[in-house]
Amino acid sequence: MIKQDYWTELSTQETDLITALQNASTEPDTIGVGSIVAHADPYRTLYVERGEVVEELGDEVIVAWDHWKEQSKKTDRYFRDELRFWKGENQ
Repeated sequence: MIKQDYWTELSTQETDLITALQNASTEPDTIGVGSIVAHADPYRTLYVERGEVVEELGDEVIVAWDHWKEQSKKTDRYFRDELRFWKGENQ
């Protein structure tokens, strides 16, 4: 947060940059192709599993789960709100 009296001392370029950074930082991250995800429901087995979004289908995405790599079914389809960004054990 910048105090109002400091704004008057900044150049136009500086205020534009600060405004752009503030706007960018308030936009929530969106799950899309390449996002590393897990299931959003803590009661689902996939809550602790790691997957990668490999395709977008409008409101839905296709996730390739790491633990399914050795199985015939490697992907599944989910709505974005069913997923969350994956956090490792140390995070």
